[in-house]
Amino acid sequence: MWLVLKADRVNQSEWLKMFKPPFDPYVELMPDASGDELLILKSKELDKLTTLQDTLNAGDGIVRTLNGIAGGVVFGGSSVEVDGAAEMRGGKLIRHFWLRAETAHFSFGRGSAEFDVISQDKDGNVVVPPLAPTSAQRRYAASRQSDLLTHALNYCAGEPGWFDLYKAMECLEQAGFNPRGKGRAEMDRFSRTANWFHRHHDMRKRRPTNPIDLRDARRLLRARINEALDQLGHITTTTPTS
Repeated sequence: MWLVLKADRVNQSEWLKMFKPPFDPYVELMPDASGDELLILKSKELDKLTTLQDTLNAGDGIVRTLNGIAGGVVFGGSSVEVDGAAEMRGGKLIRHFWLRAETAHFSFGRGSAEFDVISQDKDGNVVVPPLAPTSAQRRYAASRQSDLLTHALNYCAGEPGWFDLYKAMECLEQAGFNPRGKGRAEMDRFSRTANWFHRHHDMRKRRPTNPIDLRDARRLLRARINEALDQLGHITTTTPTS
């Protein structure tokens, strides 16, 4: 089965750019039997599932991780949700509905998911690059190699608070990536702010000077996770297998 996604116009546009076919996972718009256009997520992880319940249970985790991936690409909150499942029957797309409580999401200051770059050779001919996974798809593939990085992504999905961001940093450290390496001063500033404001109940310590803004803290942790995923993906693709 496939997943039906619920996304606003901005998130839908970004996900269509970030998760392109034929690479795994990918999203596309497909008309169902009633003529409605649905945002469909296809993934190898869903291919082996045969029941609606299993598909939806697995889909929640996949989409949460993809929201974490997307947030690290556009450096903003990605709030795509699972809105049911779908499958092809007799050449028609059949939708299976899933009802749950509604939630509202707001985000500001988004970046850009992808840039279209047109290259030309010395004779002025347009050079068409070979098909390749997007950075989002490469990072998702890398996350499947590390449960801890997947957890870090999940903590950073949506609009994470201080507690979730600190957990994401701990996941990075436990996975063997040093988030305090490059730009250590910013990470120290983040740690002091998270500890004083929301992570510990004991507030007797002195308030940190120059605390980091929560929105900047989200950007910082997402950037660190991107570095870890890109590093892991590079190791995975360049290390020869026996």
